[in-house]
Amino acid sequence: MSDTTSTEPDRYVAEYLDGPLEGTTEHRFLEDGKPEQRVTQYALVDGTDAMFEYEAGETRTINDELFVQYSYDAGDSDPLQGQADPNERSKQL
Repeated sequence: MSDTTSTEPDRYVAEYLDGPLEGTTEHRFLEDGKPEQRVTQYALVDGTDAMFEYEAGETRTINDELFVQYSYDAGDSDPLQGQADPNERSKQL
């Protein structure tokens, strides 16, 4: 009998670099042997469901485990209440 178990990983670690999920990680399953290029996450924010989009970036392998870095795509995500406008100047007190 032959061994049918694959030595290739079927999952990877998603690292969220910024946005609402900044600093969190999770294991995700590969799709057709590849990490997802875009990830949609949902979270409850101030009692309201919110959708957050993340775009895949750099990858690396550590101890035979694939890590993929994801960056927040604010343009395709739901706006957050109280989210600062990066183009607005701070008011002096």
